[in-house]
Amino acid sequence: MAYETRSGYTGKLECPFYYSKLLKKNVYTKVEIEPEFPGGEAAYQRFLNKNLLITEDPNDDVTSLPIPKMNFIVDTDGQIINPCIDSKYDTTQFNCLEKAAWRLIKKMPRWQPGVCEGKEVAVEITRPVAICLLWKTE
Repeated sequence: MAYETRSGYTGKLECPFYYSKLLKKNVYTKVEIEPEFPGGEAAYQRFLNKNLLITEDPNDDVTSLPIPKMNFIVDTDGQIINPCIDSKYDTTQFNCLEKAAWRLIKKMPRWQPGVCEGKEVAVEITRPVAICLLWKTE
């Protein structure tokens, strides 16, 4: 199958997927046109910069924590569904960086859905939350 990406590249690609019993639908792991945050990558970065808030937790040494990975599905209507952080769903087990990533997912607007064979499909997304800590000194 031939396809054209949002960046204009044309080529051939298969669209692998798995069936989610929870969602009762196919969820694609690679598609011809990837889901896109409204306004593109630059708008996504602005959203992260504006909405990422890390609250201190005395039990967490923020500088030694791994970078959390956000996992979620962009549904056919662009809605974010089935979110998790580093394959964890239990928010009581999150460290402060994972909690910040969870809040980001919950604030996200609808995305432009992914496309396979000309049809909008549900697509699994994994994105790291790149965090640059700035310490405020008085």
